[in-house]
Amino acid sequence: MLAKVNSMAVVGLESYPVEVEVDIGAGLPALNLVGLPDKAIEESKERVRSAIKNSDANFPVSRITINLAPADLKKEGPAYDLAIAIGILAADRQIALSSEDKESAIFIGELALDGKLRHTKGILPIVMDAKAKKIKRIYLPEINTKEASLIEDIEIIPVKSLKDLIYHLKNEKNIKPYINKLKM
Repeated sequence: MLAKVNSMAVVGLESYPVEVEVDIGAGLPALNLVGLPDKAIEESKERVRSAIKNSDANFPVSRITINLAPADLKKEGPAYDLAIAIGILAADRQIALSSEDKESAIFIGELALDGKLRHTKGILPIVMDAKAKKIKRIYLPEINTKEASLIEDIEIIPVKSLKDLIYHLKNEKNIKPYINKLKM
């Protein structure tokens, strides 16, 4: 099964859309990551595997190929962890993304081994460029919420952990969008 999840790459002061494609197929169990990832992204394989297992979900025992597209854009840092995890769970049919989340949402965040989300660098340029590209919603670490909310007219979903987001996407527990009360 194939799943696609949107994320963004920060290059200098600009950010660019990145499509995280996850294919789960037959074959010996393996996890292959392609699309010019750096060492931190290569290491995401272990962070994501542990985070999924520690979030009451199953890590598929299959051949998993993850492509970070476009392949010619260098990707750096751990901010793709959340998009990779959501892509794996969607490709394995453990969660289903709404059509709005497939088309007009991005997933950003570094995962701890227990599934909690850590502070992620570069949130402000990501949110600014996401808004300019007509993205309607961004899922990001709760700790980055106030910074992200400086940009108006984009829905900020503060995520504490992968487990909470899984329940949210399954419509079992709602994560309310962040509202900056200082702007009201």
